[in-house]
Amino acid sequence: MKASVMDLRYRTKEVLRALEAREEIVLTHRGAEKGKIIPLGQQQPARRPQISKLAAVGMWADDHESVPDMVARLRKPRPC
Repeated sequence: MKASVMDLRYRTKEVLRALEAREEIVLTHRGAEKGKIIPLGQQQPARRPQISKLAAVGMWADDHESVPDMVARLRKPRPC
């Protein structure tokens, strides 16, 4: 079923009936699809990324500057 934002506002009962009938609802706004409402129980579990695979992990592993020294360096005024 497709439902617009206005349908959610003015035809909420119909949208809820469709969910109870286990239908997925595609939400549209001004004709463009914006999202999907799925009945509970049909959701696919969200896959969590492995932390070790994230780009930010270990990016300062080779840096031997202490944290207080780094913060002090970053907070120094800029030369004009």
